[in-house]
Amino acid sequence: MARVLITGGSGLLGQACVIAFRVAGHEVFAPTHAEYDLTFDTVIDALIHTIKPDVILNCAAQRNPDLCETASPEVLALNVALPQRLARFGIPMIHISTDYVFNGTQAPYETDAQRKPLNMYGRQKADAEVAIEDLEHVAILRLPILYGPVEDLRQSAVTVLAANLLAAKGEPVLMDNLAVRYPTLTTDIAQQLLVMAPLVGKTLHGIFHYSGEEPITKHLMALHMARILKLDPAMCVPNNQAPTVPRPYDCHLSSKRLQQLQLYVPPTTFIDALPLVLNGPKEE
Repeated sequence: MARVLITGGSGLLGQACVIAFRVAGHEVFAPTHAEYDLTFDTVIDALIHTIKPDVILNCAAQRNPDLCETASPEVLALNVALPQRLARFGIPMIHISTDYVFNGTQAPYETDAQRKPLNMYGRQKADAEVAIEDLEHVAILRLPILYGPVEDLRQSAVTVLAANLLAAKGEPVLMDNLAVRYPTLTTDIAQQLLVMAPLVGKTLHGIFHYSGEEPITKHLMALHMARILKLDPAMCVPNNQAPTVPRPYDCHLSSKRLQQLQLYVPPTTFIDALPLVLNGPKEE
């Protein structure tokens, strides 16, 4: 049993990790933002000295690319400074990063591919990676778009599509049909982290990729959701206009490194997982 600190424990991925690590018998600490505001260095020091974790899962971040464009002090504190501040304690840590460190023109991406972010979110996450990637007690796990069990469908950039369809009451809803995404289930990621965590700082460090394997646009995701929710698929209108904040076209992450190390947890297919996810609370 290990003492596990999960930052961002109330977020989409953090919640799945809290459950998985507790079920596995670990002592889990996932303090809320109200308890510990991780944008302050002194608060981070107090957190580490109070909990004394054996391993850290850094899931805390501002992941909305539109909100990251301002590069506000709060956003930079979470996306760039926090991973470095946590790493300086020398505690084994898995830092969660993103496929947005790439520009989406040369998929699939291996772990050693050159970073070429298109937007400020990608740049912030890339900057954080560069600062900690050579530390032997740190592993970085890049992930694509996430979805999973939620209390509110708007908690995920995937399930929010279902929330928008339900709220539209039969009216057409524009859905992005440009970027190819690889939705990845948070409960699968939590299991992957369970496999990795005991090895970090021993035999495991550097950059890793984990991803769903089904290429799909948000428009196609919405079509699947409409059928499950018994809504008219014609509500889902493809949007082929580029967003204001640029998104990469296709950032498929190759999971080859985890597979070669025989640590890979095969992901659940989107088609299989989606009905289970949407059977949770839904907006009316």
